[in-house]
Amino acid sequence: MNKKSYRLFMACAGAIVLALAGCGGGSGGSAPPPEPTPAATLQQTLAQAAAVPTNDTAANSSSAFAVLQSAGVPAVVVASPPKVNFTVFSDGAVKQGLTLSNVSFAIAKLVPGSNGNPDQWVNYIYRTETATAGVGPGGKPVLATAQQATTDGKQTDPALAAAQLVYNADGYYTYTFKTDIKDPTKTNGVVFEPDRTHRIAIQLNYKNSAGDTILVNPYFDLSFDASGKSVPVTDPAKTRKMTDVTSCNSCHEKLALHGGGRVDTQFCVMCHNPGTTDANSGNVLTLATMAHKIHAGKLLKANLDNGKGGEDYTIWGYQNTKVGFADVGFPQDLRNCTKCHSGANPNTPQGDNWKTKPSKEACLTCHANLPGSDWDASHSVFAGTLVKAGAAAKDLSNAQCADCHRVGSNISPERVHWNQNEEDAALYKMNIDSVAYDPATRKVTVKYFLSDPTNNNAAYNLVTSECTAGPVCSNTTKFGNLRFYLAYQTLAGQSTAVTEFTSFNNGGSGANVFAYTGSNDGSNHYTATITVPPDTTTSVAAGTARVVSIGQIKEPLLQVKWATDPRPEVVPRTLVNTVVQHTFKEVALSGPLTPRRTIVATEKCNACHGALGTTSGSNTLAEAFHGGARNIVEACVTCHDANRMSTSIMTNGLALNESYQFKRMIHGIHGNSQRTYPFTHGNLVVGAFNKDGTSMTGGPPLAPDVENYAAEVSWPGVGINCNVCHVNNSYKVDQGPLGAVISKPAGVTDPMQWLVISPKAASCTACHDSPKALAHVTSFGNASFGNRTQAQSLQTQEICADCHSSGGFKGVDIVHGQK
Repeated sequence: MNKKSYRLFMACAGAIVLALAGCGGGSGGSAPPPEPTPAATLQQTLAQAAAVPTNDTAANSSSAFAVLQSAGVPAVVVASPPKVNFTVFSDGAVKQGLTLSNVSFAIAKLVPGSNGNPDQWVNYIYRTETATAGVGPGGKPVLATAQQATTDGKQTDPALAAAQLVYNADGYYTYTFKTDIKDPTKTNGVVFEPDRTHRIAIQLNYKNSAGDTILVNPYFDLSFDASGKSVPVTDPAKTRKMTDVTSCNSCHEKLALHGGGRVDTQFCVMCHNPGTTDANSGNVLTLATMAHKIHAGKLLKANLDNGKGGEDYTIWGYQNTKVGFADVGFPQDLRNCTKCHSGANPNTPQGDNWKTKPSKEACLTCHANLPGSDWDASHSVFAGTLVKAGAAAKDLSNAQCADCHRVGSNISPERVHWNQNEEDAALYKMNIDSVAYDPATRKVTVKYFLSDPTNNNAAYNLVTSECTAGPVCSNTTKFGNLRFYLAYQTLAGQSTAVTEFTSFNNGGSGANVFAYTGSNDGSNHYTATITVPPDTTTSVAAGTARVVSIGQIKEPLLQVKWATDPRPEVVPRTLVNTVVQHTFKEVALSGPLTPRRTIVATEKCNACHGALGTTSGSNTLAEAFHGGARNIVEACVTCHDANRMSTSIMTNGLALNESYQFKRMIHGIHGNSQRTYPFTHGNLVVGAFNKDGTSMTGGPPLAPDVENYAAEVSWPGVGINCNVCHVNNSYKVDQGPLGAVISKPAGVTDPMQWLVISPKAASCTACHDSPKALAHVTSFGNASFGNRTQAQSLQTQEICADCHSSGGFKGVDIVHGQK
């Protein structure tokens, strides 16, 4: 480099480095790296890059390598054992003091698929797993040994260990692999191919200035020049990124596996590839296969139990620990592939492979495919024709799969994964123009219309040709199921300062009016009225009320296997529930309008559930709760009020009914990681039960038809982050004035005389339900747990906030691990 070029390079180096360092996933220049800069300049460059917040290694998956690479220091050099150069930026500075205990390295190459087979990452480093006798399906391991991809080994000799990770005064580290990846005898026969795309990645842990432990997996995609130095891969087509960890984290908060250090799917695929197998179960641990089967575990087990070719997917993990997934259900429709895979995401350029490159490795994971399955029966005939007579369905090649399920065909993956229930929700939106209350007539007037957002919000005529004379539209006609509920503050003596809804029939579905019965003004805008019942000594229409829309559209089921739109109806004609974009509006019955504060958000629920209420962990529309009619939380709270007591008996052995007040029910369903006893639906037997439904006292287990959420639902987050559901830190203060009803003594019809759990305790003991926890809230917190009536609870002050107020001694935010 001549002096003029050198000065020009030095003038631009800082700006170039800062720009390139922000590129994710190994982006950088495609030209060979520039000549190394002088040591003093490199120090300055790294210091400047460290000062840029977006370069912080905790959030930037490539800065550990990209800054050095763009400054002329190759991220990886392969002469014999690879040498890796990386830096760590934390709190605006280069992080020093890392040791071998802070890092584990992996290196893999990308082998392009052929004949329809998918591209695969292939690791260079393997270990042999030896199965333990007596451990495996039926008490016997499937394989004696199995190969498993892993990270590079640490040097045990003190002198070699000291040289394996070295900090350079310029501000970066050099790690020397123990494994010589150019020697196939050391790599399980994997041959080093420098021209192929490679990935280097670190399992990295360190503490930032606040003392927090940072767990991150920096990675860099590259190839090698003739001298063995890394060249960044910048062409998205030359890598393989099927999913981004942010998709996982929308449910899991922070994916953290193998002790918490594996936190990025781009790291996971480096070991979870076709070369990795669980010896005990014999299951291949390729990430696509494993992740799909885990999330379809409940459906696969149901197919096994029904003789439909399913399986009980199980892996034997650390120290022969059996991990089964038969109770795991993807909390939305399994056909929603875009939840994890999307080519529209710039971080996943191969995210649309599920549409264009079907493979047995991916498809035969959610789809039950053992003998007896629908898939095996339908594909065996093709195997006999396309492979050879008598061939098994699984003998079909990936090329043959792709040929049949090709893009544009009637059975392309995108066509057959079409989810009518949710996709057609784009066509239906309920709109409430206004809600007014006339105290003289005790009528609430609602003005509304159902529109098509895809057609300039055109309003639908809710009275269709299917309706009988009158007209009377049954709930099996297209719009006959749409209706409005009214809920308001009803119990005499309840303060109206805080809006808390109770439907006027004390735990029922509330006053309602079917949408089609309203008067049409000629433009398909409607007006309907809801009559408020007379006040009683215990039930008074007061405060702020809410009108909420519920119900589904009853659409004819359309053909799934169809190549063009519009899809025709199936024959014979079958109706299917379709999601409506529901809404609500509030109105004052007395006093000022006091809208209920926003506590949780439907869109937060839908991050996991897709369309709240429309499917369940069983992954089937048929098992959706309420048939999918309630899909916004603003509707849920109008019926699941403080008076909503189930017929289910608490599973802690107390002769009390379980409350289905919304806040208690949702915490109970999702909080099983903290519960001692299961939260159930349908339990009619008094007794103490374990989470798996067995009796704690030697009695019979929960009945088979009891929905045991402890066995069905596990909170997918690594911690207890209440703001995953709550908005504006609403979890820090429970403003609900009403206790959750858990006992209605025989003959007592006055809801003020029903026994309750006091408001704050109703939330907390839904997750923390041990005898110790109940004793704590009733003694130290002055809370009620079936020992006070609603009237007494309203006159009694819980003192939980004395210790658990936010930010205070053992504040609710602190004990939940929040800051």
